[in-house]
Amino acid sequence: MPRWPIDIISATVAAVITAVILGFLRRRSLARREAALQEGKQTSFEAFFRGKAAPYPRRWRYGWVNVGLGAPSWKPRFSVRRQPVALPVSARIESIRRVAGFKEMLATNPDCSIFHVRAEDLDFELAVMAMDVPSALRALQSGSGGGWRIAAPRPSLA
Repeated sequence: MPRWPIDIISATVAAVITAVILGFLRRRSLARREAALQEGKQTSFEAFFRGKAAPYPRRWRYGWVNVGLGAPSWKPRFSVRRQPVALPVSARIESIRRVAGFKEMLATNPDCSIFHVRAEDLDFELAVMAMDVPSALRALQSGSGGGWRIAAPRPSLA
């Protein structure tokens, strides 16, 4: 009997086990965030971030948005200097859209929703995974003391 069917079966089983574990970890993270929001505690969520002016990165960068105590902030994940970047205390989410174009899919994630945010004279964008969008919006609204508002209706994520 050839060896290749056994190799394919073992690789498939390993992929399924990995997918189950990653799905469990994502759901647990989401449940923790929901519990922290209900208790009024500090919480964070993963997001890609880019802005048009310093100190915001001009290209999409991966990191965490921390919300809860004081002004919201974004902290890069992969960086030599992992200094948090302060986000405005009050801002308005002008639009929420899906990832557009192949280049943006590679820079972020095809399953992201992108928030276009405007605060006074600043414009920036946050790309949040689709499953994290409802809790991220609630975290930004409640964690900033009501300073963040949503101007656009939420898109259907179907």
